[in-house]
Parts: sequence; C-alpha cells; structure tokens
Amino acid sequence: MYPPIELARFALAEFNRNLEGLSEDDASVRMKKAGGGEMNAITWAMAHIAGHWLSRPERLENFNFRSGDPTPPALADARAWLDEAGLFTERWLPDADAELLGSKPDFLGGESIGTGVMRATLHTWFHCGEINAIRQLLGHPEIPFLGDITEYLEWRDAAGQADSYRPAELVRFAISEFERGLKGLTGEEAIARLDKADGTQTNSITWTTGHVSTGWLFVHALMTGERAQIGERVFFGPGADPTPPSLEEMRTMFAKAKALTEEWLPDATDELLSSKRDFGPQASENLGTQLVRAVLHTWFHTGEINAMRQTLGHPEISFVGRMVGRLEYRGAA
Repeated sequence: MYPPIELARFALAEFNRNLEGLSEDDASVRMKKAGGGEMNAITWAMAHIAGHWLSRPERLENFNFRSGDPTPPALADARAWLDEAGLFTERWLPDADAELLGSKPDFLGGESIGTGVMRATLHTWFHCGEINAIRQLLGHPEIPFLGDITEYLEWRDAAGQADSYRPAELVRFAISEFERGLKGLTGEEAIARLDKADGTQTNSITWTTGHVSTGWLFVHALMTGERAQIGERVFFGPGADPTPPSLEEMRTMFAKAKALTEEWLPDATDELLSSKRDFGPQASENLGTQLVRAVLHTWFHTGEINAMRQTLGHPEISFVGRMVGRLEYRGAA
C-alpha cells in the first residue's frame, strides 16, 4: 500500500526540489507560445499547487486554471503559500482515518477526501514536470526525478492497513493520462527539439515517449523476470542518442509496453510487490516501490510534455482527468 501522507510528503518534497536555484526573474517569466500567448509562470504554478493543499483554496482562487489571473506573484509570496500548504497537510493527513478519507463532502463533486488527496498528489507531480521543462528552456540543467523515494515512500504489504490505493489503478490511470497528453500532435511537432537558453536543446516528445515506454518495459522485466525488446532502439535514458524517433514508431512502442503491462498487472499480489529482484539500478527497493516510482515518473513526463505542447502552440490540457471509476481511495478490505 501507499499511505496518503507519504504520497503527499514525497510529492511536495520533490516539487520543492524542483524550485532550487531559481531567481525571481526565472520564476516569474512567462514563456512564449507559438502563435501567440504566454504560459503561466513558475510562481503562478507554485500558488496554484498550494491552493490544492490548503484548507481554504478560495484564498488562492486567482491561481485557478480556468478563470484565474495570469499575473505572476512574487517568488517570496509563492514560497510562503507553499510552505503553509505543507505545514497544513502535516497537521491533518497523518492522523486521517479511513472514515474521514472515505467521506465525500459536496465541494469535491462526488470524490472522496482520499481520492482528492491522490488528485492533489498527481497534480503536483504533473506540475513538477511542467516546471522542469520551463527550467531547461531558461538554461537550468534538468533535475533528475524521482529523488530519494525510500526516504519518503515505500511499498508495504496492505495486510492490516486501513487505507489503500490500488496499484493496478494507479498504473492504468498514469498510462492513460500520458496518452492523453499526446493527442493532437503532428509528427513534426512531436520530433521538435526546443532551444534552451544555454545553447542546447530539449529532448523531443517522441524521445520522452520512448523514455517512458522503456520505464514500463523495465517494470515488466521486474514483475515477470522476462526482458522484452520492442524494435531496434530500446534505450532512451541518460547518455542515449537524442535523435528524435518518429511519432508512429513511439506510439507503437508505447502501445506494446502498455499491453505487456496488462499481462502481469492483474496478478500483482502483495507477495510479489513486497519482493525484490537482483538487477536494475534500484535493486535495493522492493517491486512495489519501483512500481510507484514508474507511476510518478510517468506523471512527471506528462507535465513536461504538456509544457512543450504549449510552446508549440497547443492549448494546455487539463490534468488530472476523471478519477471516479478509474482511480479512487478505498479502505482496505
């Protein structure tokens, strides 16, 4: 299981790590979109995320995706709101029981409080990726994600626990939302590499799709002990060839990685997720921890791609999508 407070702590810790080294000018700049318009600033995104975690989000209603004022707040103000959100989360969530997390207040529109916590968690990860893309365009080096997951978040057998998110639903939801981020892209847009302020270029959307696909192929190897190769080019990681593959090729790779995931996912028991493999860069982590690593890594790159979409002239896609019936908090049976 993945306790709600540990998911929240890790998301907020990684979001704050994403802000390291930013100046006031960096954090308040609004990147230009192709065809006109500007993206929201990093400080705006900070206030937007803080509003998701605070008890009275109307205090930050100006930082609403649909109707907010796009004027960037000061970096100091945005940091203060984010710090307050973290402190508030630590006041209530560690002791939240299954009854509270399973309740459905009217203001959540049919979702339970526990489902709302997961929505805020995944939304925070989405904006981690979006901000990291902006950082690179501003000339900052890319920050490797995820960080020290074992300090904050590890899989533990769900036996005897009172709250739960189903691993299979986390996986399927992450994969489907990543796919949604690819909609409407042309082959030319998907292979574009954007210029960074330091003279280098970002990875293309197709390369990132290959990178995420590779991650799920590795999870398949972890869960089954069998390695699957799709096509001649299978490595999209640090130091790999940055040449953009075609969109058609990467859609095929992603679809096959998704299909392979469904081969083992229905049988991912507590016993399997509590076990370890003796290969891979995170061999010290149990399989359940490596699984949530893949889920959150996918969400990070969903945000990154959404930032690139906007610079290419596409409208921002609203994330997180519908969760009812797809990914919900449920008390353990």
